[in-house]
Amino acid sequence: MPPWQHVQTHQHTWGQLAYTSNGVMSISTPAGNFVIPPNQALWLPPHLPHETFCRYGGHFRSVYIDDEYVDVLGHKAKLLHVDELLKAIILEICQWDPNYTPDEKKRRFIDVFIDRLESAPTSAFFMPTAQDSRLLPIISELYANPGCNKTLQQWGEEVGASTRTLNRLFNKSFTMNFSQWKQKLRGLRAVEMIEAGYSQQIIAEQLGFESSSAFNTAFKKVFNCTPGQYLRK
Repeated sequence: MPPWQHVQTHQHTWGQLAYTSNGVMSISTPAGNFVIPPNQALWLPPHLPHETFCRYGGHFRSVYIDDEYVDVLGHKAKLLHVDELLKAIILEICQWDPNYTPDEKKRRFIDVFIDRLESAPTSAFFMPTAQDSRLLPIISELYANPGCNKTLQQWGEEVGASTRTLNRLFNKSFTMNFSQWKQKLRGLRAVEMIEAGYSQQIIAEQLGFESSSAFNTAFKKVFNCTPGQYLRK
Protein backbone atom coordinates (compact mmCIF):
# COMPACT_ATOMS: atom_id res chain seq x y z
CA MET A 1 0.00 0.00 0.00
CA PRO A 2 1.54 3.38 -0.98
CA PRO A 3 1.93 6.30 1.45
CA TRP A 4 -1.18 8.38 2.18
CA GLN A 5 -3.47 5.68 0.84
CA HIS A 6 -7.04 6.19 2.01
CA VAL A 7 -9.90 3.75 1.50
CA GLN A 8 -13.29 5.30 2.20
CA THR A 9 -15.75 3.75 4.65
CA HIS A 10 -17.04 0.40 3.41
CA GLN A 11 -18.11 -2.99 4.75
CA HIS A 12 -18.15 -6.65 3.71
CA THR A 13 -20.60 -9.51 3.98
CA TRP A 14 -17.70 -11.67 5.20
CA GLY A 15 -15.24 -11.36 8.07
CA GLN A 16 -11.80 -9.89 7.41
CA LEU A 17 -8.42 -10.28 9.07
CA ALA A 18 -6.18 -7.33 8.19
CA TYR A 19 -2.53 -8.25 8.82
CA THR A 20 0.47 -5.92 8.77
CA SER A 21 3.87 -7.36 7.85
CA ASN A 22 5.66 -4.03 7.26
CA GLY A 23 4.60 -0.47 8.00
CA VAL A 24 1.58 0.64 10.00
CA MET A 25 -2.05 0.75 8.94
CA SER A 26 -4.87 2.60 10.68
CA ILE A 27 -8.46 1.33 10.51
CA SER A 28 -11.35 3.35 11.91
CA THR A 29 -14.64 1.77 12.99
CA PRO A 30 -17.66 3.29 14.77
CA ALA A 31 -16.04 2.20 18.06
CA GLY A 32 -12.74 3.96 17.43
CA ASN A 33 -9.40 3.86 15.67
CA PHE A 34 -7.11 0.79 15.53
CA VAL A 35 -3.41 1.25 14.81
CA ILE A 36 -1.95 -1.94 13.33
CA PRO A 37 1.86 -2.23 13.52
CA PRO A 38 3.90 -5.15 12.15
CA ASN A 39 2.96 -8.58 13.43
CA GLN A 40 -0.47 -7.56 14.59
CA ALA A 41 -3.78 -8.18 12.84
CA LEU A 42 -7.26 -6.72 13.12
CA TRP A 43 -10.35 -8.93 13.13
CA LEU A 44 -13.29 -7.19 11.46
CA PRO A 45 -16.62 -9.05 11.68
CA PRO A 46 -19.04 -8.98 8.72
CA HIS A 47 -21.09 -5.82 8.05
CA LEU A 48 -18.85 -3.60 10.20
CA PRO A 49 -18.26 -0.21 8.53
CA HIS A 50 -14.56 0.63 8.47
CA GLU A 51 -12.20 3.13 6.88
CA THR A 52 -8.53 2.44 6.11
CA PHE A 53 -5.60 4.86 6.10
CA CYS A 54 -1.88 4.28 5.61
CA ARG A 55 0.26 7.33 6.36
CA TYR A 56 3.71 6.07 5.43
CA GLY A 57 3.10 3.03 3.23
CA GLY A 58 3.70 -0.64 3.93
CA HIS A 59 2.83 -4.24 3.15
CA PHE A 60 -0.51 -5.58 4.27
CA ARG A 61 -2.50 -8.73 3.70
CA SER A 62 -6.16 -9.55 4.16
CA VAL A 63 -7.72 -12.92 4.81
CA TYR A 64 -11.46 -13.10 4.17
CA ILE A 65 -13.25 -15.35 6.64
CA ASP A 66 -16.67 -16.93 6.25
CA ASP A 67 -19.37 -15.58 8.56
CA GLU A 68 -19.83 -19.06 10.08
CA TYR A 69 -16.82 -18.27 12.31
CA VAL A 70 -18.21 -15.04 13.77
CA ASP A 71 -19.49 -16.69 16.95
CA VAL A 72 -15.98 -18.01 17.58
CA LEU A 73 -14.01 -14.89 16.66
CA GLY A 74 -16.46 -12.34 18.02
CA HIS A 75 -18.98 -9.79 16.85
CA LYS A 76 -16.72 -6.82 17.63
CA ALA A 77 -13.47 -5.70 16.02
CA LYS A 78 -10.36 -6.61 17.98
CA LEU A 79 -6.63 -6.23 17.44
CA LEU A 80 -4.56 -9.40 17.86
CA HIS A 81 -0.90 -10.19 18.39
CA VAL A 82 0.45 -12.46 15.64
CA ASP A 83 3.07 -15.02 16.69
CA GLU A 84 5.35 -16.84 14.25
CA LEU A 85 2.98 -19.77 13.78
CA LEU A 86 -0.04 -17.58 13.08
CA LYS A 87 2.08 -15.44 10.76
CA ALA A 88 3.10 -18.53 8.77
CA ILE A 89 -0.53 -19.65 8.54
CA ILE A 90 -1.67 -16.24 7.28
CA LEU A 91 1.07 -16.11 4.64
CA GLU A 92 0.22 -19.63 3.50
CA ILE A 93 -3.49 -18.85 3.15
CA CYS A 94 -2.67 -15.72 1.17
CA GLN A 95 -1.02 -17.98 -1.44
CA TRP A 96 -4.22 -19.91 -2.05
CA ASP A 97 -6.31 -19.33 -5.14
CA PRO A 98 -9.25 -17.06 -4.16
CA ASN A 99 -11.61 -19.62 -5.67
CA TYR A 100 -10.05 -22.65 -4.01
CA THR A 101 -12.07 -25.75 -3.22
CA PRO A 102 -12.03 -26.46 0.55
CA ASP A 103 -10.88 -30.08 0.55
CA GLU A 104 -10.27 -32.04 3.76
CA LYS A 105 -6.65 -30.93 4.05
CA LYS A 106 -7.54 -27.24 3.73
CA ARG A 107 -10.42 -27.62 6.19
CA ARG A 108 -8.01 -28.97 8.82
CA PHE A 109 -5.65 -26.09 8.07
CA ILE A 110 -8.49 -23.58 8.46
CA ASP A 111 -9.50 -25.17 11.77
CA VAL A 112 -5.98 -24.59 13.10
CA PHE A 113 -6.07 -21.02 11.78
CA ILE A 114 -9.35 -20.25 13.55
CA ASP A 115 -8.08 -21.86 16.76
CA ARG A 116 -4.95 -19.69 16.68
CA LEU A 117 -6.99 -16.55 16.09
CA GLU A 118 -9.35 -17.41 18.92
CA SER A 119 -6.47 -17.86 21.36
CA ALA A 120 -4.33 -14.90 20.19
CA PRO A 121 -3.82 -12.21 22.85
CA THR A 122 -5.38 -8.83 22.14
CA SER A 123 -3.47 -5.57 21.67
CA ALA A 124 -4.10 -2.16 23.23
CA PHE A 125 -3.23 -0.16 20.09
CA PHE A 126 -6.72 1.34 20.03
CA MET A 127 -8.24 4.77 20.63
CA PRO A 128 -12.00 4.79 21.35
CA THR A 129 -14.33 7.28 19.68
CA ALA A 130 -15.51 10.29 21.67
CA GLN A 131 -19.23 11.00 21.74
CA ASP A 132 -19.44 14.27 23.67
CA SER A 133 -19.54 17.31 21.38
CA ARG A 134 -17.18 19.24 23.66
CA LEU A 135 -14.44 16.67 23.11
CA LEU A 136 -14.79 16.35 19.35
CA PRO A 137 -12.90 19.57 18.39
CA ILE A 138 -10.06 18.60 20.74
CA ILE A 139 -9.85 15.05 19.41
CA SER A 140 -10.02 16.21 15.80
CA GLU A 141 -7.25 18.79 16.21
CA LEU A 142 -4.92 16.44 18.08
CA TYR A 143 -5.40 13.62 15.58
CA ALA A 144 -4.43 16.06 12.83
CA ASN A 145 -1.62 17.60 14.85
CA PRO A 146 -0.51 15.45 17.82
CA GLY A 147 2.35 17.88 18.44
CA CYS A 148 -0.14 20.55 19.54
CA ASN A 149 0.71 21.65 23.09
CA LYS A 150 -2.42 23.57 24.05
CA THR A 151 -3.26 23.10 27.71
CA LEU A 152 -6.59 21.73 28.85
CA GLN A 153 -7.42 25.21 30.13
CA GLN A 154 -6.85 26.64 26.64
CA TRP A 155 -9.01 23.92 25.14
CA GLY A 156 -11.69 24.67 27.71
CA GLU A 157 -11.80 28.31 26.64
CA GLU A 158 -12.32 27.20 23.03
CA VAL A 159 -15.07 24.66 23.67
CA GLY A 160 -16.78 26.37 26.59
CA ALA A 161 -16.02 23.93 29.40
CA SER A 162 -13.92 24.00 32.55
CA THR A 163 -10.71 22.02 32.94
CA ARG A 164 -12.41 19.87 35.55
CA THR A 165 -15.35 19.13 33.24
CA LEU A 166 -13.10 18.21 30.31
CA ASN A 167 -10.98 15.88 32.42
CA ARG A 168 -14.17 14.24 33.70
CA LEU A 169 -15.34 13.78 30.11
CA PHE A 170 -12.01 12.27 29.08
CA ASN A 171 -12.14 9.83 31.98
CA LYS A 172 -15.74 8.93 31.16
CA SER A 173 -15.05 8.43 27.43
CA PHE A 174 -11.59 6.85 27.56
CA THR A 175 -10.91 5.85 31.19
CA MET A 176 -7.91 8.18 30.87
CA ASN A 177 -7.41 11.82 31.76
CA PHE A 178 -6.48 14.33 29.05
CA SER A 179 -2.74 14.02 29.62
CA GLN A 180 -2.82 10.22 29.48
CA TRP A 181 -4.99 10.25 26.36
CA LYS A 182 -2.68 12.66 24.55
CA GLN A 183 0.36 10.63 25.60
CA LYS A 184 -1.16 7.45 24.17
CA LEU A 185 -2.12 9.21 20.93
CA ARG A 186 1.44 10.48 20.56
CA GLY A 187 2.79 7.04 21.37
CA LEU A 188 0.73 5.42 18.63
CA ARG A 189 1.75 8.09 16.11
CA ALA A 190 5.36 7.55 17.18
CA VAL A 191 5.04 3.84 16.34
CA GLU A 192 3.99 4.81 12.80
CA MET A 193 7.01 7.09 12.47
CA ILE A 194 9.44 4.58 13.98
CA GLU A 195 8.33 1.93 11.51
CA ALA A 196 8.72 4.47 8.70
CA GLY A 197 12.36 5.02 9.69
CA TYR A 198 12.23 8.46 11.29
CA SER A 199 14.90 9.31 13.85
CA GLN A 200 13.97 9.80 17.49
CA GLN A 201 14.94 13.46 17.25
CA ILE A 202 12.59 14.10 14.32
CA ILE A 203 9.78 12.19 16.04
CA ALA A 204 10.28 14.17 19.25
CA GLU A 205 10.17 17.48 17.37
CA GLN A 206 7.08 16.63 15.32
CA LEU A 207 5.17 15.27 18.31
CA GLY A 208 5.79 18.31 20.48
CA PHE A 209 8.39 16.96 22.93
CA GLU A 210 11.13 19.23 24.24
CA SER A 211 13.84 16.63 23.67
CA SER A 212 14.54 13.07 22.56
CA SER A 213 14.91 12.18 26.23
CA ALA A 214 11.42 13.48 27.02
CA PHE A 215 10.05 11.50 24.07
CA ASN A 216 11.79 8.32 25.30
CA THR A 217 10.32 8.75 28.77
CA ALA A 218 6.79 9.31 27.45
CA PHE A 219 7.04 6.37 25.03
CA LYS A 220 8.13 4.07 27.84
CA LYS A 221 5.15 5.12 29.98
CA VAL A 222 2.78 4.05 27.20
CA PHE A 223 4.46 0.85 25.98
CA ASN A 224 6.72 -0.20 28.89
CA CYS A 225 9.76 -0.09 26.62
CA THR A 226 11.93 2.52 24.94
CA PRO A 227 11.69 3.20 21.19
CA GLY A 228 14.93 1.29 20.69
CA GLN A 229 13.63 -1.71 22.63
CA TYR A 230 10.40 -1.58 20.62
CA LEU A 231 12.34 -1.84 17.35
CA ARG A 232 14.29 -4.85 18.60
CA LYS A 233 11.15 -6.81 19.51
